[in-house]
Amino acid sequence: MLKKTEKQSILEEILNNPKPLPRKVPGYMRGRGGLWYWTGAMVMTAFFYEVLTGLILLLYYQPSNPYNSTVGFLNNIPYGSLILTTHLYGAYLMIVLAYLHLLRNMFIGSYKKPREMQWLTGIALVVLTIGAAYFGYSMSGDVLSQDATDVGRGIAQGFPIAIIGQWLGLILFGGGSSISLFTRLLGWHIVLAAGIGVLFLLHFFLAEYNSIMPKVEAGSDTAPLVDDDKPSYKPWYPYNLVYTIQVMLLTIGAIIIIPSILSVIPGVPVLFSPFPQAAPGTAAASQVPPYPPWFLLFVYKELDFAPSVSMGPFWATVVFIGMPLAYLGLLPWIERNPSLKPTDRPMTISFGIIGIIYLSLLSVWGAVYYGIQVPYWEIFAFFLGIGIPIFLLARIVADRMKKGAFEVKSPFALIATSILLVIPSFGIGISASSLLSSFSIHTLIVLIVSVTLLLEGIMLVYGIMHGIIPRPAKPRKRLADWQYTFFGAAYVFAAMIALTVMMYIPPTGVTFSSLYGIGLGIVFIISSMLIRIYRSYAYDE
Repeated sequence: MLKKTEKQSILEEILNNPKPLPRKVPGYMRGRGGLWYWTGAMVMTAFFYEVLTGLILLLYYQPSNPYNSTVGFLNNIPYGSLILTTHLYGAYLMIVLAYLHLLRNMFIGSYKKPREMQWLTGIALVVLTIGAAYFGYSMSGDVLSQDATDVGRGIAQGFPIAIIGQWLGLILFGGGSSISLFTRLLGWHIVLAAGIGVLFLLHFFLAEYNSIMPKVEAGSDTAPLVDDDKPSYKPWYPYNLVYTIQVMLLTIGAIIIIPSILSVIPGVPVLFSPFPQAAPGTAAASQVPPYPPWFLLFVYKELDFAPSVSMGPFWATVVFIGMPLAYLGLLPWIERNPSLKPTDRPMTISFGIIGIIYLSLLSVWGAVYYGIQVPYWEIFAFFLGIGIPIFLLARIVADRMKKGAFEVKSPFALIATSILLVIPSFGIGISASSLLSSFSIHTLIVLIVSVTLLLEGIMLVYGIMHGIIPRPAKPRKRLADWQYTFFGAAYVFAAMIALTVMMYIPPTGVTFSSLYGIGLGIVFIISSMLIRIYRSYAYDE
């Protein structure tokens, strides 16, 4: 056995100091706002749903005839529309939750010791998730699939050494024939999904071994910060198990109900449509904007930058994507300050906020003005005009908080609200520039609404900074027994109505499958709410 004074690697630490798994967790993880601690579990649930629906889709997918096999599954297989659209939106939700999980951990400082390897595996999981989603998105064989693979092949073949670029293009996208292309897309989609599964097991083990990142309380605001089991902690079974089931049912309900509602709404934008678009080479295909997947819009817009045109797509991708990933990967060693207080980490916090704003604005920019080259002056104005003010503001806020000018009682609310201000700000910029060229009453309404939302958001930020919002949470009042019975019976009755209606919906047809999906999503969400009532009644949580 190594002495405690000797430095141990993470593997030696695990082998020499085993800990009981699964670990107990504090009650606040299951209380109000506790879902923020379970974003990783939501990602896991979405991944399991993707594996299940993906295996069903695999039985019918034909790389030799990708478009027709996809459309045929959509229209002719019982509940085919439900399976296909929810598989797509399960990937979308998985990406969003992975982003939220990563950002939350960055803002609270959980990349610091002893969680460095856990942080690195999390970044790798985000990259693998986006990669698997890209290859899966490209498998449908529609015009958007063609555009996505053309750009991906161009990036791969742009490697500085021509022969290596050709090999990369061949390995990733096949030898040029359609069957070769879609066989490779299917193969890489499966390989990356398997990689996610294996890496997730390691990430989950490290998360359990290192314990959760506990709330930073007075006197415990420096790394390493671990959560040791306390006598007040309840056992994993049944408390955490029941709460985990509640979270999983809620996640699956969201995966099912969102695309099912979008499927019956006419005129859903191409970016968010749950259905394949027109086949390449058809007249209808010329009417479809050359959009990439929404989660890669920022990459495609960066390829429109003037430096990207000069460097080529490969180096542009390395610079604009590789540098942020390198920064995130090295963050545990870049920020050596052991403090976990946001006021002691203004650079990391400001870079995180700036990164979110850049990601959002570049995506919107790519959706509105796709394929239009951006000159150098506009690039500098975009990056410096946003980055420098936010960085300076973060420093000023941190200094004033240290001096006691005000106290932020809810840092997450402050950060989230500040980031959301980018939406009305972008609306003001777009509508104001449009009004300068031509007057429109609709554009004027958008401008007025955007200005109103921006002002309200600024007041909300001011209130949060000065402790006005949110108000102290009141103690939860336990319901009477008859109230638990009433609400439980009401939820069960609503679920029975939904199940009864679903019994009469035919299994084929896009519209019928969508209606069935809405009912099924409602049942899952109601089931989650029933467990919530049960936890409140049985465990007083």
